[in-house]
Amino acid sequence: MIPIIHVSRAFPILFFLAMLSVFFNSPDVASALTEVEVNPVNTPQGAVVLIVDGLSAPFIYPELTPYALDGTPLEKAELENLPEISKESARLLEFRAPQTFTEGGHSVLVTGNPGADSELVSFKDATVFDILHREGYLCIGVMEKGDSWSICDEQDVILRDENNSIKNMKIVLEQPERSNSAPDLPEGLLRVMEEAADRAPGYIVSKETRDKYSGYNRWGIDTACEIIEYMSINSPEQKYLLTVNVGAIDSSGHYRDNYGYIDCIECLDSELPRLYKLCKKNNLAFVLTSDHGMSFSKADSKGGHQSEKFSVTDEAQLVPLIIHAQDVETGILTEEYGQDDFAPTLLGILDIPDKPRFAEGNQILLTDHVNLKVELPEKGSAELQKDGNVIATLKNDNEFVFLGLEPGSTCTVRAALDSGKSLEEQEKKLTLKTDAVIEFTERGLKSDKKGVRDRESDANTIKDSTSSASFAKGKSGTSDSGLTPLIGYFVIGLVNLVGLVFIAKILKKSQNTEEEEK
Repeated sequence: MIPIIHVSRAFPILFFLAMLSVFFNSPDVASALTEVEVNPVNTPQGAVVLIVDGLSAPFIYPELTPYALDGTPLEKAELENLPEISKESARLLEFRAPQTFTEGGHSVLVTGNPGADSELVSFKDATVFDILHREGYLCIGVMEKGDSWSICDEQDVILRDENNSIKNMKIVLEQPERSNSAPDLPEGLLRVMEEAADRAPGYIVSKETRDKYSGYNRWGIDTACEIIEYMSINSPEQKYLLTVNVGAIDSSGHYRDNYGYIDCIECLDSELPRLYKLCKKNNLAFVLTSDHGMSFSKADSKGGHQSEKFSVTDEAQLVPLIIHAQDVETGILTEEYGQDDFAPTLLGILDIPDKPRFAEGNQILLTDHVNLKVELPEKGSAELQKDGNVIATLKNDNEFVFLGLEPGSTCTVRAALDSGKSLEEQEKKLTLKTDAVIEFTERGLKSDKKGVRDRESDANTIKDSTSSASFAKGKSGTSDSGLTPLIGYFVIGLVNLVGLVFIAKILKKSQNTEEEEK
């Protein structure tokens, strides 16, 4: 006989407690965002960042001269295509790497922090990849070097050389764990990348050293072009960042002396036009830079960049930065910049007024406009004024972006919440030198962010933050919300306890019934 279970008075209590647990543990409502173009902007559909491992600016820039440690001027690369690309781009004459080794250079580039390492890259909201994912971008990697575990984890899909070796090239396709909100990854893209991995060994079959090294670079460029072509045809609306690292120039510097080094640079130069033209055709920002440079003791010697005698030289520290996009103004920038300026600058080119969490670098303004982001604690409205005139009003959202503002202009932002709750400040005034973020907070509630966040970072705050274990990937990084999860855990435990007692009583009652029937 199947026992009949009667609903007891405990059921309403259980139901109530269960609802409490859902309430306290439900995720925060996803932020929405409303944009308006105050003046027209040509936002790229994405970006291709070509990191040429070990490429030193003095060996390719006409204004600079490379020297050996013994003071001897060294031969420079003779280039045909890169100078032509530079004429249509912004080129930074002095762009310095604070860490002259592969892991450090890549970590600085993606975080904007001059002391970054692989661990910092793994922290919550620490990289451009984190910000771009929030904006709905795909992050795709093709990396022969620079593929540290944390940078790989930031990609939606990545091809990498597992051996980091030209002689023993082994390209593997990896798909790190992705969030549920991430854009769908096109299956056809995976096939394109799998086929590229299968073809990779064929690029280095030559017994000639020159062909083997140039073939290694060519595989990276060809694969990048195939990905761009696929995305343009099959996912034209999907924005993405394609990060490409080609590693043969760095290896040439280490193993082929300074003449082999410039020869490898010249071979890569011949491969660049196809990639550059595809970026222009598909409205993608084209960015060429490096993680570090290369220095030589004397002519006809093997080079280095990490040991103390090499790392202090301009040849090891100065790396190129060449950027082309529709709204980027062409020309040579002669001011001094650091590699930590790269991350906020890339986001600025993509019209995303934000920066990685621990960035100390500043946006290099390369366009004729700046952008402003306004953040509210809940749904409300934001009004942008200039000289007493209303420029734009946005409503019914909690995040707003005003695009295409004039650099150097002074604006006032007025905000209000739809709920009628009061804000600490109803309006804020600022001068827009670069992209900026303004946050309005509810009256009586503290915020862990600054009211106005432009590209100038608080270095001391960032240094303190990077040493705190609370900033590990996946943690909230704030202390104000710690009580809510604790209450939720308590309620869940209570529900489980009451449930066990309830089930035990049912089983005992059932057992007694069976004994009575016997």
